[in-house]
Amino acid sequence: MSASDFDWTALEDECARRYNADLFTTTKNLKNLPPDPRSPTAALDPTNPLETFRSLLSDGVKLRFPPPALLQCANVQPYKYSACEKPGVMACSACRLVSYCSKECQRVHWSTHKSDCKNPLRSSDWKPAWVLERRSPTFVEDGSEECTAEGEFRRMEEEKFSLGISLWGNTPATDIVNLTHNENDASKDMSLAFIASGDLRHVMRSINSLPSNYTGKLNLLLNDINFPNVCRNIVLLLIMGNVSDETTAADIALHFWYSVFMPGEYRLQITAILTKFLADLHATGGIGTPLRLGPQSLLYLAVPQMQPLFQCLKHFISSDTPVAVIQDEYDRVRTAPTRRDLRDRMYAGLRPSHRVAFQEFRRFGIVLPFGSMNAHFNSPNLSLFSLDMEWLQTDHSDPLEGWDIGPVIKTGNRYGCSTEDIYGCLYFFLSEQLRMFTRRLRCSKISFTICCADARNLPEVLREDLFSDWNMPCSIRFDRIAVSNILDANYVGIEGVLSGWGPFLADTRHAAIVGYFMNWALYQPDGRALKASPAVVKKLIHQLVEKSGVCLSLCYNNSSPLADFCTPEVVKV
Repeated sequence: MSASDFDWTALEDECARRYNADLFTTTKNLKNLPPDPRSPTAALDPTNPLETFRSLLSDGVKLRFPPPALLQCANVQPYKYSACEKPGVMACSACRLVSYCSKECQRVHWSTHKSDCKNPLRSSDWKPAWVLERRSPTFVEDGSEECTAEGEFRRMEEEKFSLGISLWGNTPATDIVNLTHNENDASKDMSLAFIASGDLRHVMRSINSLPSNYTGKLNLLLNDINFPNVCRNIVLLLIMGNVSDETTAADIALHFWYSVFMPGEYRLQITAILTKFLADLHATGGIGTPLRLGPQSLLYLAVPQMQPLFQCLKHFISSDTPVAVIQDEYDRVRTAPTRRDLRDRMYAGLRPSHRVAFQEFRRFGIVLPFGSMNAHFNSPNLSLFSLDMEWLQTDHSDPLEGWDIGPVIKTGNRYGCSTEDIYGCLYFFLSEQLRMFTRRLRCSKISFTICCADARNLPEVLREDLFSDWNMPCSIRFDRIAVSNILDANYVGIEGVLSGWGPFLADTRHAAIVGYFMNWALYQPDGRALKASPAVVKKLIHQLVEKSGVCLSLCYNNSSPLADFCTPEVVKV
């Protein structure tokens, strides 16, 4: 399918029909609710969805539940589509996951909140399943299943759950510029390359960390080998560059980036943006024609073959997949019985209320303060799923892995969230960062060139001047080149990165290649403590116990160092 094959009217009509249906749909994890009287389409003709769709696009979407400016009272009544709009200032003294404006709201809401507050995961007696069942955890290899068909099948299934594209990142976002401690020149024009960018978190952190008086021009190259990442980054930039209201733009971007479901109004906005974007690409061919991201910034798409891009973006706004199909797939991955011990291992390292917060995210897949109204999050975010509607990431992927937890909690506290409501803290942190990034896009001169290539081949492409039509001439030199973890030997390696990208560094004192080694311990001989002798492992465990205040009662078995973990009793002292 090429750009010329697109029937824009049919696409628009299809999206309109599905949008009307989505407004009255809830996910499997929510009870069926009556139609919302505040639906944006309540006053429009339901027999003519296309006209409704066009009318909404021209008038702008009116949100049923606007993004909260502060933590709101947790007294939510889904059946009435109502929620107390006062700030939540009194945290539940038991779990501290939710807050109320008054004792009366807390009393009214107790029948709803009780199941969360008294969740068994919050119990001081909670233990991992393998402890209760007095067996070895499944993540400890003992060789007993090595020759059985059942064991081979289990390993294959677990391997599948462990593999996937990283759409949220698994290391905290990094400011690769650190201008104040390097060039310290707020007027300096800079060129930055993110040659294995993944998502936009490093880009956003780097731009947001520039001083408020920065007046220089920024020229960014964003490349990733995984096409879903590239397409999602394009959509995020289009959202923040085209939705007029800054707060709304940030909230749509937040849920497109991190939530499995979003409000129908948000998908409508994204559909409108992408429909226009695809039509513009169809008209121009996309070669060398920059797209505007607000009044100042530009987006170049260095994607010579448009067919995959059209297919992927059309998938994002497809209306063919019912909400229930997406919910079932998400549940299949997040609640796989074979992965229970791995989930329990994660819970074992968390505070009791954090276990409940993590469980809530694994259930709904929505980044919001705990207990917030979410019944209107009824449109699936298909960018997190393949064309075959399979979850693209691992079963343990989590938005929190991409950010430094300290600033996340500190920001959440400023907006009224307690530390226990960790995803509420993340919501307000991301909202603040995305609003700042949206403002930067509109007030600063930033040029993005996005491409999808192997980072090993891209230097040759640049040298041959094949990207000059997309604002990346062969003469380009970068002040920073972020290489992520392709420094690892199992990817490109140090020699490959330096030989390929070293010549593209600017000849300045502060120009640098920025990266890290994520898999060093896996490939370095004797790089991990678990490969050491039993005596060394026991010594390290005892040091850990002394520093953490956790007492481990272990059933020792000297057959292997890992056998020490067979049936631990974990007690906080």
